[in-house]
Amino acid sequence: MNNHKQRTVTFLTRGQIDFLDKLGKDALFLQGCRLSRAEALSELVNFLMELGLDFRSIDFSKQTLSEALLEELSGQEKEDKQTEEETK
Repeated sequence: MNNHKQRTVTFLTRGQIDFLDKLGKDALFLQGCRLSRAEALSELVNFLMELGLDFRSIDFSKQTLSEALLEELSGQEKEDKQTEEETK
């Protein structure tokens, strides 16, 4: 994987910026490490990459990426619980 970083400009709402700032403050005050907005966004992208979800099945005319992710993750959670119950 190429670790060369590139600059990306994005437009976020005030609420999204506040969320990233809170993540950074929590990291600083609870763990003693600095987490910038850019680092938080980068880690969120890494998280999505690690999930290994198939994004090709998302119909973006009908739902947003966050809606599709929540739907997929809740479906996986249900499958995990069902598998766990079957193994008992």
